[in-house]
Amino acid sequence: MSQVQNVVVVYHGLLSEAETLARELSERFGNGAWRLLPAEPFTALDAGVEGFDLVITIGGDGTILRGAHAAAPHAIPVLGINMGRVGFMAELDAKDAPDETGWYLDNWGVEGKGPRIEERAMVRATIAGSNEAPFHALNDVVVGRGASIRVVDLGTVVDGQHIVTYRGDGLVISTATGSTGYGLSLGGPVMDPSSEAFLLKPIAAHMSLQGGLLLRAGAVVDITVENDLGGMLSVDGFVDRPLAVGTTVRVETSEFSARFLRRNPPAAFYESLTRRLGMRQGAMTREGEEGGQRPGNGSG
Repeated sequence: MSQVQNVVVVYHGLLSEAETLARELSERFGNGAWRLLPAEPFTALDAGVEGFDLVITIGGDGTILRGAHAAAPHAIPVLGINMGRVGFMAELDAKDAPDETGWYLDNWGVEGKGPRIEERAMVRATIAGSNEAPFHALNDVVVGRGASIRVVDLGTVVDGQHIVTYRGDGLVISTATGSTGYGLSLGGPVMDPSSEAFLLKPIAAHMSLQGGLLLRAGAVVDITVENDLGGMLSVDGFVDRPLAVGTTVRVETSEFSARFLRRNPPAAFYESLTRRLGMRQGAMTREGEEGGQRPGNGSG
């Protein structure tokens, strides 16, 4: 009998094959309390996962983000199954999931044999003057121009010191996890997933620290919309809020962290990264060496 009995499977609701795989895993391994939930609407997931031991996500990185958002406040680990294009955060590819999911369930908590838990830092964004609760991001917080085609002016203060007023399309505040997402597409560095630091990276900025700033863990960033058309706050790509002129968004380290189940050691992240970027070919083994018996596993 599996060590894990209470499992929530969060699947991409618009992919019929994701729901099919969710039902297959439930029928095969669900000898306890298993619950299947579509990833949309994400606002329903928090209550849906509370009290469970594990969240399994089936879909792309967006589905993993939604599952991780719901799991983080309850410190529930996530096992990501990739059905998307890249799947930087996923642990298993969909084709391997029916055969390999059982290992994680059967070896849960087995010292020296079972999966390790990898913690990923998150950031928190608060809109000054708003009654809304803070927003928590695993990937990134973006303050940008929204629907306007004009540039946005963003006064940026770090730890109480005014650094610069960025003028461009926006500003990305990325975690280490998000450094393989929007930050990477903007030419930013890939950060070690265990890092609690975060990156400030401008979007199409006009002659203002184009390379960005790598900030220490615990830094506090205040971003004020200074242009006359306002702007937009985006959190992990699926929470959007309009920002009026003069509004300040504070971004700092979250009290929550995402927890992922991993089979390979931490250093395997780099091999997984280069494979998912198409820079390296071949199967990936349990120890991250060539020619092994367990293809398709990613640790990033």
